[in-house]
Amino acid sequence: MYKFLKLIGKDTEKYKKVSYFYLQGQITSSMTYKVYKALKKFNPENSKAIALIINSTGGSLSHAHIIQRKFDLVRKKYNIPLYTFAEDYALSGAFYLLCMGDKIFCNKTSIVGAVGTQIQTLNILNLLEHYNLEVRTFNSGSNETFLQQLDPLSNNSSTNILENINAQQNQQLQQQINQMIGNRQNKEQILNGSIFNGQQLFEDYKFIDGIGQYLNILSNEYPQNKLENATQKTQREKMIEFFQSKLN
Repeated sequence: MYKFLKLIGKDTEKYKKVSYFYLQGQITSSMTYKVYKALKKFNPENSKAIALIINSTGGSLSHAHIIQRKFDLVRKKYNIPLYTFAEDYALSGAFYLLCMGDKIFCNKTSIVGAVGTQIQTLNILNLLEHYNLEVRTFNSGSNETFLQQLDPLSNNSSTNILENINAQQNQQLQQQINQMIGNRQNKEQILNGSIFNGQQLFEDYKFIDGIGQYLNILSNEYPQNKLENATQKTQREKMIEFFQSKLN
């Protein structure tokens, strides 16, 4: 219908869809792959706007960058406005994705912020000593094993390397968010690593554009356009999964 109306020169704006994408859970390569699959099926020429529904406590900063670039390319190429919504959580790298929206929304009780990076390792040195186990490591460089789980915290070289990596990534993350959010109010207070709820960001800091649930807001913004879940599985995908589960 849309292509036919466009072909004969009719107004197609009210037939365009508002497509929303779910970003749920940890930001990993798996989330990036789901985004890639959803965008591959997505028809930007038939879209009035796109929206990201975010519910994540963060994860890989690298994959957050990849996801951000994928959506950025689409909205700039086709001049489509991008809305972002925080549900329960949008922390760390997920807050970075939240900030990429032309318009940003949260629920009142959404937990958002925590801009920063961290690297965690588990020190198992005491466990090995308890069972009288010896680990032999052969490496070609002095810093090859700095992430191994055997160094005590007093190992200054490992600690310094990790601190430097964290500081560089945190600075890069804050700079990128700063560029994305432009002239939004109180951004210096928001980007200090603190955690906020949606009501605070809207009422106290005037940082976001509104409070509400994504379906209500998108319906009010685009009352004539159909809302479409772009990450929903097609009937074909559901059938393939069904038969695969039976085979397994």
